[in-house]
Amino acid sequence: MEILLIIVFIGLAIILSVGRSQSHSDKINIYVESLGGTLIDCEKSGLLKGLGPFMVVGKGRIIYRVTYEIHGEKKEGWVRFGGISGPDWRF
Repeated sequence: MEILLIIVFIGLAIILSVGRSQSHSDKINIYVESLGGTLIDCEKSGLLKGLGPFMVVGKGRIIYRVTYEIHGEKKEGWVRFGGISGPDWRF
């Protein structure tokens, strides 16, 4: 019985993690489109890949490196999710 409960808990954690990641991708895509651009790539970043313009990353904060195109020009930006005031966009 305990094993079944652990398996259910792990499955639920995976589903929630994937759902949150998809939600972040959707928010990034909407933001880039509101700027008049097209999203090319959205990559989750971390300590080993670099933190971009962010100096401090706390627990529960996720950083994405975003590549997008506006008016034929390829650009790069960063966004950090998980703060009290909402996403921190650095485009």
